[in-house]
Amino acid sequence: MNLFSRLLLFKSQTTDEAFEPDLDEALERAAARVEPRLKQTRAWPKRYRKSISAALAQARRVAEAIPGPVDIDAAHFARDPFVHALFASPADIRRALCSSKVMHDYVDSGIATEAYVLLSMRREEKRTLGMEVAGSMLNRDVPQRVVWFSDHQLIAPAPTLAQARENLRWTLFDRFLERLAGGVDNLRAERDRLVEEKDHALARLRRADAAKRPELQQRADHCLKQLSEAAHCLEQDNLVEIFGTVLSHPEDCLFLREQTFRIDSMGVVRSDGGDSNCSLLSFVELIERYHEPRTVVLVHCPEIHPMTREERLKEAERWLGRGANQLKGSG
Repeated sequence: MNLFSRLLLFKSQTTDEAFEPDLDEALERAAARVEPRLKQTRAWPKRYRKSISAALAQARRVAEAIPGPVDIDAAHFARDPFVHALFASPADIRRALCSSKVMHDYVDSGIATEAYVLLSMRREEKRTLGMEVAGSMLNRDVPQRVVWFSDHQLIAPAPTLAQARENLRWTLFDRFLERLAGGVDNLRAERDRLVEEKDHALARLRRADAAKRPELQQRADHCLKQLSEAAHCLEQDNLVEIFGTVLSHPEDCLFLREQTFRIDSMGVVRSDGGDSNCSLLSFVELIERYHEPRTVVLVHCPEIHPMTREERLKEAERWLGRGANQLKGSG
């Protein structure tokens, strides 16, 4: 069943379920992001309340379930195996905090130098050969699985944990709105494509001889039918159907998944806990439709100090050096 068919079959249903708090604000955000003229339609806001409330509820559930807060600083890197697994070194913690535009803006706002913020990362894995101690024997070229994290991003900082989770709820809800707006934009692009295809089909039909006209007429009729369906879906009074389709089952579009590893201080995954250097660590991934999984945790930054001028210069040199090495490797 194609997109047009799903939209045309969707029927909004009334319900007696309780709606989410702050639903009115969520409706305002949805209209502003997707189509401001929605507020002029007969269906607004009554027929939009159910789908918007469901998306807001799922955003709240996910925001509340993300683990944390975890303190991230040099001291916790040294004694907390979880923090040690997230970063390669204490310098990487400072680099993640101080090179982030989000954190720069937060500090510049004067709200606080302390922050609770979502840390989002890409989990990386590779298979390699390494050394392993078995009793008194040192075995070489042992197949190993190594786990580490990259692309550290900081999202929605706040001075308190409660405010950070509230910021995160709206950030996640806005991701639903991005999908909605993208769906509407895709329909508009498809309508425009069909308009062009219709014009070409009718032009060919006018020039065709009697033998080719039946086949070309059939193609033109099919194109006109699709164009009519697309135009119907994009009528302001019918956008509620798009909302209902895209936001149906939000729990399938945004959820959390836990992964547990027994890893040592070098990030090597171990099959048993015999090594005292190993820790059993659980990482939670944010799963979002059409996006790569991201490992997430709420972290507490006791004090944030922007990079000095000298540190920024060293960071720039580091990135330039890395780029030059990559170019050499590719050449």
